[in-house]
Amino acid sequence: MPNAHYSISDDNLNAIASNEKRINSLKGDAKEAQAEAKMLKMNSYSMLISGICGVELTAKSNLPSSVSASVKGDLMDIGGLTESMAQKMLKNAVGARNVFDLHSANTTPELVADTLEAQGIDSEAKLIKAVSGDIQKSKVQLLVEKVAGRRSTKKNDKGERVEGDAWLGGLSYEELEEFNNLLADQLRVRAEMEKAAQEAADKQQAENEAINEMTSQMDAVA
Repeated sequence: MPNAHYSISDDNLNAIASNEKRINSLKGDAKEAQAEAKMLKMNSYSMLISGICGVELTAKSNLPSSVSASVKGDLMDIGGLTESMAQKMLKNAVGARNVFDLHSANTTPELVADTLEAQGIDSEAKLIKAVSGDIQKSKVQLLVEKVAGRRSTKKNDKGERVEGDAWLGGLSYEELEEFNNLLADQLRVRAEMEKAAQEAADKQQAENEAINEMTSQMDAVA
């Protein structure tokens, strides 16, 4: 049975600190550096998620506040994370527990890593999408939310995620008007170019067919 305690060893916390130092040293756009940074971050998440799997969640599927404060403090004091980074990682870790049903005290970092890999989650960005539900959204849905914004969510008394009372993000109405005008311009140019390309293709096809017909006639005469 899950208990009210978490179990992240000092070795794992020190490993998280080491990962973070290495990530911070991997600056630049090199693909190799980006790949290593992603791998290290997910390694840290695997250890963190594993460490809190033995904690019994509240009715709203959160960590008890005392445990949350303790984990956050250790991530900062031993793991070397800033407060905002510790808060973000902890929030994502709890979300991963709920989304992927990781509630056994015997859950190892390796099992967490295998679970995330099986879901195609190999970066923090993908993990955030998964725990927020964005991973199930289409490109069109995500684009609409980016432009128009989206309704907030909150947890009801059963810990279920329901619609909230606030509107988050999106362009202002002035920006939306500009966006719609620019979108209309771009679509008009796109349509014109596609029409021109089709006309050029049709013309080329007609010329090819005429040449082929002429060649066939010449072969017949010969």
